Amino acid sequence: MFWTSLRRRVSSLVRRPVALRPRRVRVAVPGRRREFRVAHEDVVIHEESSLRAKALGRAARVVLKPVLRFAPLNDRTLATLRSIDRLSARGPRSRYVEPVAFELGGVPVESMTHRYGPSSAMTVLYLHGGGFFSCGIETHRRICERLALYTGGTVISVEYVQLPDGAVADSVADAINAYEALLEMVEDPGRIVVAGDSAGGYLTMKVAELAARRGLQPPAALLGFSPLLSLDPDVAKDSVRRVARVRDAYLPVRRVALVRERWTPAGSSIEGSESPLEAVDLIESPTFLVGVEDEMLRPEIEAMALLLSERGVEVETHLWRGQVHAFPVLVDALPESRQALKLAADFARRAVGESELHRDAGGPRHEEPIVGEIVDEPSTEDDDVIDVELQDTERDSRRRWFFQAG
Repeated sequence: MFWTSLRRRVSSLVRRPVALRPRRVRVAVPGRRREFRVAHEDVVIHEESSLRAKALGRAARVVLKPVLRFAPLNDRTLATLRSIDRLSARGPRSRYVEPVAFELGGVPVESMTHRYGPSSAMTVLYLHGGGFFSCGIETHRRICERLALYTGGTVISVEYVQLPDGAVADSVADAINAYEALLEMVEDPGRIVVAGDSAGGYLTMKVAELAARRGLQPPAALLGFSPLLSLDPDVAKDSVRRVARVRDAYLPVRRVALVRERWTPAGSSIEGSESPLEAVDLIESPTFLVGVEDEMLRPEIEAMALLLSERGVEVETHLWRGQVHAFPVLVDALPESRQALKLAADFARRAVGESELHRDAGGPRHEEPIVGEIVDEPSTEDDDVIDVELQDTERDSRRRWFFQAG
């Protein structure tokens, strides 16, 4: 009796009709791309990405992003990251570059000049990225070696203080102190170029700002590779509008607020403005910027480019599709990284009055004829993606969109 009753109930469940849920299917149409919307006039868009870049982006999303999203941000974690960074010292080195370690303004630095390639009287002060808590001279030695080769100049990499040994204010102090000492050391202070990626890009802009505040010789040029341009890139600002959804390959947006507590602890005070976006009026140096289509920092990169160009400062902006944040650092892995560095090297050589060497290094690209304009209307949108107005006029065939900057 029991088994018969159970069998009947199971049979009734099996025969019961099941309501099917509608499913959304994404179909990739060959030859069709999503629109690459930009915010800055004359921005150069690099459409193509290599197989290596695609594989790296996929790996970053699957492996690195979950780790950064859930790992506790304590001193033990930071110490572990620094230990991993030191393993980079065992990586491949250029046999044509012999680094020299010394102190510059009390800050440990490493200087390198390439034995071959072009020659230049330029000096590049390089400030590495890493969120102010990881990376260093070892992790960024290869990009500095490449910059030494492509520019022909001397590259000086700075080992500024980081968490947990110091806050962002201390990193800023080390960067400007190293720059001020470099002005006194080199024969031609007018040929100093300051460069950096991510957090180092923040310090790059801070050096330009503080040089103006202190009455120092400004850098001949600024090179920023996915630069961090404020300490709150996750917070909506009236001066910044997003024109593309953030799909950063490995930077978790929701962790920025937690990291910011470590960046600016109570009692810490950053010299000058906390955000380089708020100090644009003090930056006069020609600026070269690299960003990635869907990285978290891209909106502020374009905002900086627009604000500088509105003031008449020379700006060259390159946006790459299909790359990861600060990809120029990966010079041993990606051809796009080498392309970006060659373009940056040409910009720097031009800024110090020397001839370009790599003008054909950009790969497949085009100049996007979209004009960004400053408007006074405040932003009221709370969504992550803020649509822009595209207008076609009869007298001007260029597409115009209105970009708000404060």
